Amino acid sequence: MGFNISGLVIDKNYKNQLVELEAIFGEKMVLEKEVTFEEACENWKDDKYCDVYFSENGTLVFLSMERGGHEFYPKKQKAFSFVLSEMMMMFAINYVENGLNIRAYMETEGELFENEGDPFDFELQQEDKSELIYHLIEETLGESFHDVELDATCYRYTFLVAEESSKPVVEVRAEPTIEQKENKVHTESKETKPWWKFW
Repeated sequence: MGFNISGLVIDKNYKNQLVELEAIFGEKMVLEKEVTFEEACENWKDDKYCDVYFSENGTLVFLSMERGGHEFYPKKQKAFSFVLSEMMMMFAINYVENGLNIRAYMETEGELFENEGDPFDFELQQEDKSELIYHLIEETLGESFHDVELDATCYRYTFLVAEESSKPVVEVRAEPTIEQKENKVHTESKETKPWWKFW
């Protein structure tokens, strides 16, 4: 079946700066347990949690397909979100640098749905978009995806909805959260499916 993964890669290690990582997602993150890198790479991850791998100079967050299809804007960093589904033959990236969208690309089963920004030099040499995603992971994370040990330590965090906690949640971001944006879309059209499901 191949890989069916999605996530966000940032060229900064947030292991000791979780509040900053929470600000990027606009949601509180609660540590649940440690998992291996192999477990973090599970197919079709649930929307309620994420698995995080910290390299020496970067952070790789494994997300659900729906979350990974959004753009994220870490301050003063290079980052990109991606969707890589070998089963659905779907490949998408949203590359951001210093808060600016540099490159956005999405194709499924060979059909192009989005193509914004100038292609990376690597794209001109390699047409396979899955290879582009692996290349960008290595360039951003500072470590090859395929070189990470399968038993390397990752951390599973649950995204905490404010009303589920009796404790006050510190407001870390004034912008609407991803969940709020999605709810708005669903409210406007109850028949609309998530973008990654309509193929």
